[in-house]
Amino acid sequence: MVHTGYDPAFVALSIVIAVFASYAALDLGARVRRRDAGPRWVWGAGAAVAMGGGIWSMHFIGMLAFEMGMPAAYDLGPTLLSLVIAIGSTAAAFTWVARRGTGVPSLLVAGPLMGLGVAAMHYTGMAAMRVPGNLAYDPAIVAASVAIAVTAATAALWLTFRRNTPWQKLAAAGVMGLAVAGMHYTGMAAATFTAEEAGAHSAHAAALGVNQQNLALAVAGVTFVVLFLAMMASSFDQRRAQRRLHVSEERFRAAVRAVDGVMWTADAAGNLVEEQPGWETVSGQTFAEYRGGGWSAAIHPEDLAETRHVWGEAVRSGTPYVVEHRVRSPDGSWRHYSVRAVPVRDADGAVREWVGVHTDVTERHAFETALREARDAAEEHSRAKSRFLANMSHELRTPLSAVIGYSEMLEEEAEELGQDSLLKDLGKIKSNAQHLLGLINDVLDLSKVEAEKMELYAEDIDVAAFVTDAAGTVDALVAKKGNVLVLDVVGDAGRARTDAVKLRQCLFNLLSNAAKFTERGTITLRVGRESDGHGEWLRFTVQDTGIGMSPEQVGRLFERFTQADESTTRNYGGTGLGLALSRAFAQLLGGDITVESVEGEGTRFTLRVPAVAPERAGEAAPAAPENQATSNDLVLVIDDEASQRELMTRFLERQRFAVRTAGDGRTGLDLATSLQPRAILLDVMMPEMDGWSVLAALKATPETAGIPVIMVSFVADASLGASLGAVEAVPKPVDWTRLRTILDQFRTADGDVLVVDDDADMRHRLRTVLERNGWTVREAGDGREALDEVRRGVPRLVLLDLTMPVMDGFSFLDRLRGLPGCADVPVVVLSARSITAAERDRLSEADRVLRKGEASLQDIATELRKLDNRHADAEEAVLQDELPRR
Repeated sequence: MVHTGYDPAFVALSIVIAVFASYAALDLGARVRRRDAGPRWVWGAGAAVAMGGGIWSMHFIGMLAFEMGMPAAYDLGPTLLSLVIAIGSTAAAFTWVARRGTGVPSLLVAGPLMGLGVAAMHYTGMAAMRVPGNLAYDPAIVAASVAIAVTAATAALWLTFRRNTPWQKLAAAGVMGLAVAGMHYTGMAAATFTAEEAGAHSAHAAALGVNQQNLALAVAGVTFVVLFLAMMASSFDQRRAQRRLHVSEERFRAAVRAVDGVMWTADAAGNLVEEQPGWETVSGQTFAEYRGGGWSAAIHPEDLAETRHVWGEAVRSGTPYVVEHRVRSPDGSWRHYSVRAVPVRDADGAVREWVGVHTDVTERHAFETALREARDAAEEHSRAKSRFLANMSHELRTPLSAVIGYSEMLEEEAEELGQDSLLKDLGKIKSNAQHLLGLINDVLDLSKVEAEKMELYAEDIDVAAFVTDAAGTVDALVAKKGNVLVLDVVGDAGRARTDAVKLRQCLFNLLSNAAKFTERGTITLRVGRESDGHGEWLRFTVQDTGIGMSPEQVGRLFERFTQADESTTRNYGGTGLGLALSRAFAQLLGGDITVESVEGEGTRFTLRVPAVAPERAGEAAPAAPENQATSNDLVLVIDDEASQRELMTRFLERQRFAVRTAGDGRTGLDLATSLQPRAILLDVMMPEMDGWSVLAALKATPETAGIPVIMVSFVADASLGASLGAVEAVPKPVDWTRLRTILDQFRTADGDVLVVDDDADMRHRLRTVLERNGWTVREAGDGREALDEVRRGVPRLVLLDLTMPVMDGFSFLDRLRGLPGCADVPVVVLSARSITAAERDRLSEADRVLRKGEASLQDIATELRKLDNRHADAEEAVLQDELPRR
């Protein structure tokens, strides 16, 4: 066995080379992590040569430091192979980690790969030794050396690819160098040499026989030069990167200053650990005050909780930090800042630090506040305007409703009295009042749309039939100027569910507009159905061959109270509300109106609405509940306008209703409780106690909760009324036909009126006025015919003439009372004869005696209604008296 030792100088040199190589590898490894530092493979190759070559050089010099008392030489081939193994295994491990990161799975692959490569390099170099003796290894120590190699390689890779400060890098290089040297000398300790007996001292011809000292110095020198050059290249690259970084930072700072902001940085935990000149400028705090989390003391107390929450979430999740808050400035005032910070990450994706910017938005915030206040003020002004329009519409519609109502009644009376000369003038009064009312209605509808109080009432329609009906309403208007209306339904238009009233209004306005500006031309209404990704749509196109419009006129077309130009108003009339209202309705239905026009050629309007109206559309009002009142056909009218009460009274009396009125809500409540009417007609806009309050009180009182209430007002909100318990809502001016239909639900079962008169013309006039007032009429030309009619069915009332052939009125009356069920039938005598005292005695069974010519036909109808109501009340009283005895 050969005794061995080491040259201390060579050992020290080998360790220095290992440390130096480790430092160079750490420095070059940082270049590999940087994506902007040139081709990554160049720096990766440099780091592999530095580490692998450095390990090999350390190994080779460590071999030369080995003293064993016999000459040693090295085979060139295996020696060079060991160098290739060292560099190759290191390069493979570096590549793996650079691509996969320094996570545990990645290091568990790359570390053993490099460690086994280093071990292979060491034992290949040992195999290259040529000595006159034999070489043997202790397996346990060999295994320990391999383990050290794998551990050292894994640590080296982890240290190489993590972020290191200069001092950390130097310490890591020392640890790596000692670990590599430890592996080598552990492997050497595993070797045992024994000398050969004879002639074994000669080396092989191919072996190296250079002086060991010179060889060690040569290898060390070359290694140091290579490592030095590599570090110089890294240094130059770092300086270049720093210059680029400095330029970029200055550019960034200039950009920050340009937007009136300041930049700051924080560590990965969100703490300010370095001086921040920008923050000091913003807040006036010193470094000692804002260090760590002290910056929060400068945040407005109302914004502090939100700021801390958002900042904490950003730090925890590594997502950008965006917030607005107020910061106390050095002069003590509060300024608004928009804050944004982003994380800066290392090569492994971990947050290294935060870079943020505070941008002063105080002026912008003040502008936005002023803009918001201006918008709110504008919206309030718009609402005030809408309220004003609604109130003015109410004030205007109240007298107009009376004008229209009285003109209608006067027309009827003039017709009944044969005063035909008055009919034309009365028609003009009614026509102009209705025209003015239409304008007011448009204003009110626009104000409702603006105030978002316009409601939709959806119903199912057959589109083709609907369009045909809508076109029929403008036939006369179209033909007035010699135009032809063409209706074209494309394909199967199917059915739709929409607000038919508003859709019809849109079509009417478009068609009437086309008729107004077209003369002896063609107006085409085309309707079709189409679908897109948002559902089914109806497309209505109204095209004319009229005067057309210029682009400037088209731009002003839908402005309210505006027409194409002033000459349009002078030549064609109109208010400019129709198209504006049509577009508002179309948008309310979920669609819109567009227009195309060529001056001198014509205009095409396109109305496009969904086949199913938006969900905000309401449904029809609920049906009237079963009446629980006890009085027969008594209607209570509650309205603060005397003219409206009088008009409503006349209408109701003509419909055979008894009427009581109240001028305010409280009086109305008292009358409702005491009279128990058949129904209540209730106005909304009244002083002290409005209609909604009266309705709520009626429904909250058990005695009146069952009385049907019909809202009759200019602001009759059907949905609100239904929610409070109203059975119907009728807007003013009243649609009398609709109101009559509603009231018919609540009247008692009617019989009929038997008109007995030998004058056929008189019977006809009486039938006309009575049927207009809701009665069913039967006729008889004399007393005998009248008796036959009574036998067929007992009438509710009898209107009797006295002078007739065959059987006069006196004889009829005597026989009537003897017929079954006719003892109490009310009889009104209507005669032109002068009645003597004796005849009056014979008429004692009659309830009323009227003289022809002294009472109008309407007065006769009113008198019949009053008589019928009293008779019904008397029957009710008798029935109530008899109930306890039964």
